[in-house]
Amino acid sequence: MARILIVEDDLNTLSGLIEIIRDEGYEATGVKSGKKALRLLEQEQFDLMLTDLRMPGMDGLELYQKSLPHHPEMKTIMMTAYSSVKDAVDAMKKGVYEYLTKPLNLDELFLTIKKAVQEKQIIEENVELREQIKRSYRFENIIGTSKGIQEIFRKIEKVARSQSTVLIRGESGVGKELVARAIHYNSARANKTLVEISCSSLPETLLESELFGYDKGAFTGAVRNKKGRFEIAEDGTIFLDEIGDISEGVQTKLLRVLQEKEITHLGGTESVPVNVRVVAATNRNLEKALKEGNFREDLYFRLNVIPILIPPLRERKDDIPLLLDHFVKKFCQENNRQLMKISEETLALCMDYDWPGNVRELENAVENAIVLGEGDVILPEFLPLTVYSDFNMDMHKNLFSESRDESFRKKMEYAERMIIKDSIEKAEGNKSAAAKNLKISLRTMRYKIKKYRL
Repeated sequence: MARILIVEDDLNTLSGLIEIIRDEGYEATGVKSGKKALRLLEQEQFDLMLTDLRMPGMDGLELYQKSLPHHPEMKTIMMTAYSSVKDAVDAMKKGVYEYLTKPLNLDELFLTIKKAVQEKQIIEENVELREQIKRSYRFENIIGTSKGIQEIFRKIEKVARSQSTVLIRGESGVGKELVARAIHYNSARANKTLVEISCSSLPETLLESELFGYDKGAFTGAVRNKKGRFEIAEDGTIFLDEIGDISEGVQTKLLRVLQEKEITHLGGTESVPVNVRVVAATNRNLEKALKEGNFREDLYFRLNVIPILIPPLRERKDDIPLLLDHFVKKFCQENNRQLMKISEETLALCMDYDWPGNVRELENAVENAIVLGEGDVILPEFLPLTVYSDFNMDMHKNLFSESRDESFRKKMEYAERMIIKDSIEKAEGNKSAAAKNLKISLRTMRYKIKKYRL
């Protein structure tokens, strides 16, 4: 329920406004002078102030200006007689949301209040969302304690304070976009826009128009001027993902942006200055592309001012238990599930697997286990087949080996579990048939199914 402060020196008008505004579902408080309103504003928060412009002592404009330092987010609507409309217009130039003439049109009043309250709520939601994003992309939220990740933390902390161009290197799925966001949201540009674009997902002509914008008539279908991503990111950061995939033509134009700090629209002739920090990322071997003539050397050195190399997950396996814990909590919460535990076998599997898809593949595997798994323990078979099939192959190879890592009892239990599972699959899920084929009782079969969570 929005809170509205009404300031009106005429008591009949004041009481009438309080009554009708409360009838509309708002919480209304009324005072008859600017001084009383200021005292109340020192103690309480309001979403909107509805005030008369002409009042004895302190008028509405003075009240508005004195309330601003403590309540900059509060909307103010001025009420004025026809004779002082010019004063009301002047007040709007100073930031007053709207003015209404007396006698008030109630439909206009309620519509204006509704719009003002909604705008304030949208602004507050955007501020909260931005704060949530900042918290989500603090560099501390890049999970890991390995030497490689700790070095990245230190680099992000230093790089974020600068204005330098950054080139993030690493295989697909290592989290290059997380590092880019952490750099932006820990920088002086954090309150400005972060624009992200995947250079590999767009054909050359479309990528050019997206990055640099175009003027009306630049090509068929260009019916109006359009700003490019560099202009949208003004005073903020632009993240160019998969920079190694851009064409020679786009490379040339991007080099000019980095050198001259200006762009030219497609179909345009005038230069547009831009103040944007560039963070780029690639999984390509740019040095090889240089030798093959597929990437400009001058652009390479302009981009590679501060390189950050993110190691693949197989080279920082010490981080896997932390990542597992993080993703289990995340997806249990998202799916309204009780927090699940990771079995020793599942942890061992995750530590042994090479994760060619890196952190992204691990995250997807945990989500798969949370959504499709049963009970409160994540077992190996809850993981995707790409991961679990490797586990099965390794277990079959080592089942009867002389390895001291597995006890005889564990090997026997695993063998029994696989035999029962295979029997149930061959019987197409018919437990009675599976028990009969194995020459065991249905009661024993049910016990084994429960024991092995089949």
